[in-house]
Amino acid sequence: MNKLNSASISGTEIITNPKKLLASPRHTLTLFGIVMILLVAGVLNVSNKPAVPHVPDPSQMIKTNLIMIAILWYWAFFIYKGMQGYGRSVLEFFELKLFAPNKFISDCAYAVLAFALIYAFSYGVHTLLPDHASQSGNPILSSTPTGLLGVTAWICLSFSAGICEEIVFRGYLQRQLAAMTGNVGVAILLQAILFGIGHAYEGLSSVVAIVLHGLILGILAKWRGNIRAGIIEHAGWDIIAGFGLISANW
Repeated sequence: MNKLNSASISGTEIITNPKKLLASPRHTLTLFGIVMILLVAGVLNVSNKPAVPHVPDPSQMIKTNLIMIAILWYWAFFIYKGMQGYGRSVLEFFELKLFAPNKFISDCAYAVLAFALIYAFSYGVHTLLPDHASQSGNPILSSTPTGLLGVTAWICLSFSAGICEEIVFRGYLQRQLAAMTGNVGVAILLQAILFGIGHAYEGLSSVVAIVLHGLILGILAKWRGNIRAGIIEHAGWDIIAGFGLISANW
């Protein structure tokens, strides 16, 4: 029998499932719907870019960053609640029980290697598929963060994106799709595509580069068995991009 059965553990109703799903298929479909909404919003943003870039407003960028931080953590909460119904936890993605200080050094080393590989691929994509959209075309990063509040907001947003997006894509979605399809390779590819689609507001070449970004982080998460190195790479990438040291749209 492949039916899901109810079980009671410590007075809490959970769902047992032979396929080791992290949450219900409906929960995953809802996540797909959210990504599709982001795709439509991104396409509209790209198509409605003004011919003359607007003058960046630092205070507006801070407000946008704070809103994005709230959205990202709500997204992670959505994953947490979906997994809770199946007696699972997002803490599984971190392998905290096996964590030791020396493993943090390894996580950082793999993050640096992943960063270098992703940079090389992204440079190649933007060389082959150049888009001349300026940094101001990105509604989240319309200019380089300035001032104490601006810099703090951007760093907080970068860490939030690193943690929450890795929970959503390389933690939950990759493992959920692997359980649903029975194929880890397909799961890694699909989560990377959805990760890229979710950044459609940055333009076509950036979406392609971000899909490759997601592929590499997906392979890293599968190989390492956790998302710690991916979080470090992801947050570091966003922080560095915010200050213009690499292209903001990669």
